[in-house]
Amino acid sequence: MTLLETTYTNLHSVGLVACAEAFSADYLGKNRNWYALQKYTGRDFSLAAAIQCLRSVRLTQNSAQLPQQQQVTLQQLEQQLLDHLTAQHSVADVC
Repeated sequence: MTLLETTYTNLHSVGLVACAEAFSADYLGKNRNWYALQKYTGRDFSLAAAIQCLRSVRLTQNSAQLPQQQQVTLQQLEQQLLDHLTAQHSVADVC
């Protein structure tokens, strides 16, 4: 399972996204079918999508009072995305 699929699954399982289309649009800033195409072709995050997802995760963390389970999931995803960006694209951090 790619990090992209894991990210969607984790967000969906804690109720932060309703469906894959919402994930594509709301967390990735992409066309609503973007995630489905990436999954079908076996691709992972592009650099731009990973950065946008990290920004969206951070924004969600800071925007509302979230239940503990959602906070923990967002923190874990933030670290996974940072690790991915560092390992795959040599990006140290994203503002």
